[in-house]
Amino acid sequence: MKLDFVKISPTENMTILVKTAVPTEQQLAVGAKLIEYSSVYAEQAGFIEEPINKNAAARLRMMAGEFCGNATMSLGAYIAFKNGLEIGNETDIPLEVSGAEGIRNCHIKAVDGGYIGTVSMPLPVSVKECTLNINDKEYYVTEIAFEGIKHYILPKNSIGEGFKAKLEGSLENLKNAIEDDVFGIVVFDEENMRIDPLVVVKSAGSVYWERGCGSGSEATGIYLAYKNKESIKCGLKQLGGIITVDVEYDNGIKKAAITGKVKIAAEGTAYI
Repeated sequence: MKLDFVKISPTENMTILVKTAVPTEQQLAVGAKLIEYSSVYAEQAGFIEEPINKNAAARLRMMAGEFCGNATMSLGAYIAFKNGLEIGNETDIPLEVSGAEGIRNCHIKAVDGGYIGTVSMPLPVSVKECTLNINDKEYYVTEIAFEGIKHYILPKNSIGEGFKAKLEGSLENLKNAIEDDVFGIVVFDEENMRIDPLVVVKSAGSVYWERGCGSGSEATGIYLAYKNKESIKCGLKQLGGIITVDVEYDNGIKKAAITGKVKIAAEGTAYI
């Protein structure tokens, strides 16, 4: 199979967007091959499709059908690039995205070296407290569920140092305990406003400590908004840089958006 693709770096959350039409039932297998080290190599893959709503510029379907804010931002930047958006100018790009109803607005500004993107994010389906068994110990976490992905906010001061080894060692238990196909464990260091997100897609066999996680950033912002009972706007440090999350709170979450830097890394043809 010959596929045209573009590889994009939204806060170093390396993303492959496939431009060639691929049947929905084949996208998971194709995406899983593309993100392998022996292929194009990335953390995730999505497929650019024709939109259902004529008001959308394009449709993005992630390989497992989940929603991804960084991939949405990536497609917005790519469309702006193809449209010749010049440095200093900005535009709004309406997109349909898997795992989210309606149209997501993606605001793109061209800057030196890439683009700054802001994406309106889907609101959570539920927010609740629960426990996870990690390394034979129960930890209190906040579960924030979206359509297509569920994130668990785990305070770093709770799990302590060596959290990567602890989580990786408990991965099979976590996969069995969490029914969802796509989930993330977001280790949150509130003192330093830093997150380390471990994202799992069971059906694709992918497990990544993401260098920049859009939905994990939103989930952390929602966690803080509920905790403090107020709207919040903050920058969250990650391995790939900073993602700004903006959450409007009024007896619940009313709006949420993320902002990050996007760079188009490569464009070409892959063979599967």
